[in-house]
Amino acid sequence: MSADHSLPTATPFHRMATLRPAWTGRIRPLLTLAAAFTAYVVLISVVLVLTILVLALAPGVNVALGVTSGDPTSALDVALALAMGVMWLPAGIIGVRFGGWRPLGTAWSIAARPRRGLLRSLGPWSIAMGVAVVAAAGLAGAVTTAIAGGDGGGAGTSAGAADATGSVPQLLLVTLIVLVLAPLQAAGLELALRGVVMQALGTWLRSPLLPLLAAGAVMLIGRELSAAVLLPALTLGLASAILAWKSGGLELSILLVATITAASQLVSAVGAGTGAGAGGAALSAAAAAPGTSSAALATTASGSAALAGGLTAAAALLLLTAVMVARISARQGVRLREPVRRPAGEPAPAPVPY
Repeated sequence: MSADHSLPTATPFHRMATLRPAWTGRIRPLLTLAAAFTAYVVLISVVLVLTILVLALAPGVNVALGVTSGDPTSALDVALALAMGVMWLPAGIIGVRFGGWRPLGTAWSIAARPRRGLLRSLGPWSIAMGVAVVAAAGLAGAVTTAIAGGDGGGAGTSAGAADATGSVPQLLLVTLIVLVLAPLQAAGLELALRGVVMQALGTWLRSPLLPLLAAGAVMLIGRELSAAVLLPALTLGLASAILAWKSGGLELSILLVATITAASQLVSAVGAGTGAGAGGAALSAAAAAPGTSSAALATTASGSAALAGGLTAAAALLLLTAVMVARISARQGVRLREPVRRPAGEPAPAPVPY
């Protein structure tokens, strides 16, 4: 009897693109990646052009002012950086749907849809993990600044601290922008840089090791070349990739990245010019979309405080990821080094019609 491809073997998340032979062509993973990244370039070009046009038409506004300054208290800068990051969401959708020519749900989870039960049981843990990491980064920055006598190692940081903090209306506007756009950016980054990348490599490779490493390493692209930013960025990429592989979907990693993005951005803005703000700024730059102004340290962040925040955040991510892996194993009834898989007897999702 010939094998029935509609009844695949138990499938981990990074192998979801192998459920049907039509999704596993030699060039299909390359087409998926190419479609996603091409769509992203086109979409951010549109965002940038529209931004420049709006600023050019606005009376008394400098077109270049605040757009690439890296100021966490600038609503314009924060909005543009997050809007560019949000474009990963439609780009990832285009990559999966038109490059991979398969249902979008296959890139979300092993169930080919968001799993509400998982969100109810483990979602709060993922959010708490993000809050703890941001708190650790801010605390490390504050302690480092206190030990250094208030300067934190940044030239002129103390002198400019008073001018660094935005007004209350300005900070409220930044908060609103972050709360609206950060979850969308997190969903886009996880879909495109974790789901698409891991499943593209998973089409060729059974082992999850290389897909996990690639999904983590892609976070290093388009980011400030400093240890304060690169180390937590790499650790966050690996942590979210491990959570996606272990849990069988993107739900928990999206919650983690959304929480870290929003909380670190707000700590960086509210605490601009302080040690806590510098620690938050390092993590904010690590979690930002590649190539945006937010992917570099804030201009108000001092060097040693940011480094302390970044290193502490990386260590906290490693520790708490291990805790989450153990929690997922206990909750889902799988061994510690095994992922949650799509059941062998569950039919593959319906193919996309041509």
